[in-house]
Amino acid sequence: MTTRLRQQLLSTLLKRQQQRKGRGQQGFTLVELMIVIVIVGILAAVALPNFLNQTKKAAATEATQTVSSIFKQATAFNLENGSLGTIDTDCSDYSGTQSGKFTYACGGSQTAFTVTATGSTSNSNTNGVTVTLTGNVDTGTVASITKTGI
Repeated sequence: MTTRLRQQLLSTLLKRQQQRKGRGQQGFTLVELMIVIVIVGILAAVALPNFLNQTKKAAATEATQTVSSIFKQATAFNLENGSLGTIDTDCSDYSGTQSGKFTYACGGSQTAFTVTATGSTSNSNTNGVTVTLTGNVDTGTVASITKTGI
């Protein structure tokens, strides 16, 4: 009788162990999946605006480099010719024609020369972005670079 009882006990224990293994392989509950979806949604809501702002920052960096290049070319023009001459508003005397995502404008005087890049309104990455460089072309020094719209 003890062997029969022992066999039944072992059989019952084996069945329970197999049931426990089966439970671990069933998958996730609906509540667990909903919690994961909510967490991913919150992360996306936080990360997406930051990602979209990066494109505007990249466009502003491009404009900053071009504005700086125009300023350097204006400084070289001033050194070669002794003056800036008539400052044209499209900066073509110093940089040639610029095309692309920004329009460039020059103004001011030799000691307070400004170059402004204005983003194209037809491009969502540059719309509202403005970069302005102010400097002295006699000494070749940049006083300030301001960026707005980023």
